Amino acid sequence: MSSSTQNTATNPAVLMVLPDGTVLYRTWQDAEAARAQRDATPGKQGLKSQSQAKLGELYQGREGQAVPVTLGGLMEFQFTGLLVVMVVLTALSLVCAAVGRLIRTIEPPPAQPAAAQPPVPVPEPPQGSIHPGLSDELLVVLLAAAAAEVLKAPVRVERFRPLTAKEWSWAAQGRHDLQDHRLK
Repeated sequence: MSSSTQNTATNPAVLMVLPDGTVLYRTWQDAEAARAQRDATPGKQGLKSQSQAKLGELYQGREGQAVPVTLGGLMEFQFTGLLVVMVVLTALSLVCAAVGRLIRTIEPPPAQPAAAQPPVPVPEPPQGSIHPGLSDELLVVLLAAAAAEVLKAPVRVERFRPLTAKEWSWAAQGRHDLQDHRLK
């Protein structure tokens, strides 16, 4: 047993000492008192790890001795951590690239079409039409059918005329005002 772990016979606050050297205290206050006493006494037990030590403090070195924290030591520690992270990220990137190539080699190539079919000719829209590919009459019929479906009632189109350039600019301005999300 080390000097920091105490036997239950000599200290009534100690409940049990585990085989790994961990000390279990009877109450939380006893554990706090023991922790404060341990931190107050200088020695190897009170040293911080290098990742917790600040500039000028002592930390536990590789061989267990107390080593002061220097700026060079902190930079070396941080650079080592950064290097480990970058190596791991590079390895993950290479693994992902290798898996992608493996999947591409395993997948069968897409089937080629049997015979190239000539393109289907698209009818030219009539001159003066609002919608490319539809005549004005067909567009009115489609819009009336859609309105009847949404309203669940018959719809009658009274008048249909295309917008002029001036009316289009007002419509665009109205959309801009409705969709403008800047603070005012």
